[in-house]
Amino acid sequence: MDKFKALEAKAKAGLTFDEVFGSVEYKNTLFSMLETTAKIAGYKRSKRLSTVIQNDASKDCPAYTNGETVYINIGCKFAERLKKSYPLYNLYTIGLLAHEEGHILWTDFDKYMEANKAIKDGYIPLGDDLYDYDDELENYDKYDEMLANEKIGRIYLSNYFHNINNLIEDIYVNAKQSSKFEGNYRKGIAVGNALIYEESPSIAEMDENGLSKPIIYVNALISQLKAKSVYYGTAEAEEEYSATVNFLISEIAPMIMASPEKRILACNLIICHLWNYIEDDIQELKDKYDDSNSEDNSDDSSNNDGDNSDSSDSSNSSAPSSNLSTEQEKEVENEVNQIMSGLQGQTEETQDTSSIAKPSALQKNDKSGNDNSGLSEKEHEALRKALTECLCNGSSQAGSIVTNDYSIEEDTDFSGILNGLAHTKAVEENENSIQQEMNDDIKGDYGIADCSYGATIKRIRSIPASNKKYYEHIANNIKPIANAMVKEVQRVIKDENLTETRKNRIVGKKLTTNKLYRPDYKVWEDRKSPKKIIDMAISIRVDESGSMYGDRINTAKVSCILMKMVSDELNIPIEIIGDTEDNTVELYPYCTFDSKDGNDKYRLVSMTDRWSNRDGYAIRYCYKRLKKRIEKHKLLIIISDGMPAGYNYYGEAANNDLRVLTRQIKREGTAVIAFGFGSDAQSLKSIYGKSFICYEDLSKVPKAFAKALKEQILKNL
Repeated sequence: MDKFKALEAKAKAGLTFDEVFGSVEYKNTLFSMLETTAKIAGYKRSKRLSTVIQNDASKDCPAYTNGETVYINIGCKFAERLKKSYPLYNLYTIGLLAHEEGHILWTDFDKYMEANKAIKDGYIPLGDDLYDYDDELENYDKYDEMLANEKIGRIYLSNYFHNINNLIEDIYVNAKQSSKFEGNYRKGIAVGNALIYEESPSIAEMDENGLSKPIIYVNALISQLKAKSVYYGTAEAEEEYSATVNFLISEIAPMIMASPEKRILACNLIICHLWNYIEDDIQELKDKYDDSNSEDNSDDSSNNDGDNSDSSDSSNSSAPSSNLSTEQEKEVENEVNQIMSGLQGQTEETQDTSSIAKPSALQKNDKSGNDNSGLSEKEHEALRKALTECLCNGSSQAGSIVTNDYSIEEDTDFSGILNGLAHTKAVEENENSIQQEMNDDIKGDYGIADCSYGATIKRIRSIPASNKKYYEHIANNIKPIANAMVKEVQRVIKDENLTETRKNRIVGKKLTTNKLYRPDYKVWEDRKSPKKIIDMAISIRVDESGSMYGDRINTAKVSCILMKMVSDELNIPIEIIGDTEDNTVELYPYCTFDSKDGNDKYRLVSMTDRWSNRDGYAIRYCYKRLKKRIEKHKLLIIISDGMPAGYNYYGEAANNDLRVLTRQIKREGTAVIAFGFGSDAQSLKSIYGKSFICYEDLSKVPKAFAKALKEQILKNL
């Protein structure tokens, strides 16, 4: 594994939860899923759907929708322990998205809100349907009478109905989404259902903790419908609750995938079958507030103790509960909400449901009544095992969850997000490392070229969009030159490598038929294995002094882009550094040997004329970095338009410094080519000698660059 791959692996392992799930990339992926699946389902609205990722730990609601936007709260504490496994949490989040989208696509909010309003107004929603279903249904009359005549009873029943209606609607939309969209939608919904099962206390614990019976029964019912199992905890709890739960399942399960009216009927059936327990809850509230009213209205009575002893008879009169003050009504509502808070597995806050916008009525055109959506009971059990392993034993954040029975692999999109985020993080760290290394390389002996003010590295980190456009314009014009050169080099290498034939081999690719008589079986021949390779590193120093303005700097820019294109195609490491002097020596590393962000080619567009030129300093710096390369052959290219002209660095002393430096570099085995631009550059021949090439006609320079590089490559194969 090379250095950068190791950096990426480290970055991937170190990605934080917020970096992954709070990223723009993750939000865009969810939005793409939402838009695609809604389109498949036939969703047609004038306003586009959207997703919002929130990170609010103060809210208990993991997800909700307003009918057009799906809000997912990754800060919700419910699935906190699931955050140990990013692939698993990703599926959980997709499940939330699928669920909330399901409400937009399939819930008939007209019916839904009409039912909630009916029970608040004091009558059974679709009561005639309930009566027609079973005209001898036990407790129907008591349910009807309580709603009509009892204020406290109505508050309790409307809240209870609303909650179970919401839970049953949740089961319906989950089933619809799982049936319509397989893959991650189905898995995500299953993860959410299994998580509710894993995180919820047992039925025995609920009983021990004092949850009311109607709440416990609904929790058991929902667990069976969602996760295909109920965790009773003890044999006694199972004996007490299972018969009623199984009976209710048999009654309401066929209704869930039917019409909205059938789901409302299912809610009413649950209330009727659990009436005795519901009545106990209501009676307890009535007793409390009957006593409160008695104390407030009977200050002079001497029979308060007797009234308390007869509180069990208070259910015979509705007057006390009908006379609740506004403040007492709020208190009752708060207490009822507290009772309902024991219900497990709700994805959205009850009070927000009525604010959901009305969607297009896809459900009115949907005729499918079969639930072919869920995972099998065996798959549910296996999934619970996978969850248990994650919740109890932990898991690698970016890996997959695997048990002996079940595995949840990263999906391609999520794996791409992780790899992309890791790459970005590794690139940033690599850029910091490059900056540090280049700063460290400034230290050293620069002879008379040394600058008393030192030097600074000016690496461009943020690439303007205009650079990319301008680069494409230049690249399109010189691409034929680059392609022709690359093809010629590759052809020569191929020919060089395939010229020698090895004969008389025991094994080979070609049978020599005229040697079949040989007893030693050496009747085969093949061609020599390739040995000719490009083993070279290139460093280019570009003079960015003020005299390089106009066509000269533009020619240097085009030539460097050409060299970069060719080097990339032939896998030759290349570094291109521009320099100038403005008190300090300024070094501009447009391309570096170890850059991985893919933007070096765009950085070259920023090359420009600046101030003075301290050639000896810049060339020494480039050579110092080139010399550290492990490649066998090294090429240093110098681009300039005239003599050195820096502060206290000019004239014959500076010229002689460059002569000595060039000879030293050559003696150490590095090839040097100096390109001079314009008529002023002829004087450079006295410095660089045979290594110098001057072009007054700048239009010929890019091709000359390509020719010189090709010669060096082929010479050093």
